[in-house]
Amino acid sequence: MLYNKPISHLILILFTTMIGANIIGEMLRFILMALVGPDTIVELALLRYVEYSIGPHMFNLIILSFSFELSLKFNLITMLGLFVGWYYFRHSY
Repeated sequence: MLYNKPISHLILILFTTMIGANIIGEMLRFILMALVGPDTIVELALLRYVEYSIGPHMFNLIILSFSFELSLKFNLITMLGLFVGWYYFRHSY
């Protein structure tokens, strides 16, 4: 079942569902803060995140320079998104 599926599809699906889950989590955070206020029990349980960042890295060319930083925020909604992505990859096509 998983032998004929490329690993690039798995990476793409997991990355896409993780980004989608982060967007949904931030929307839930905004809605909860607008309706109830900050520091509710739901926000603390579901939406508190652990941030992991790499960088910033500076790429200095003679004429211009670039700065690159990768920052990921993991929370329970993100883990749910990864599970949905894995389930989709395993049981589709």
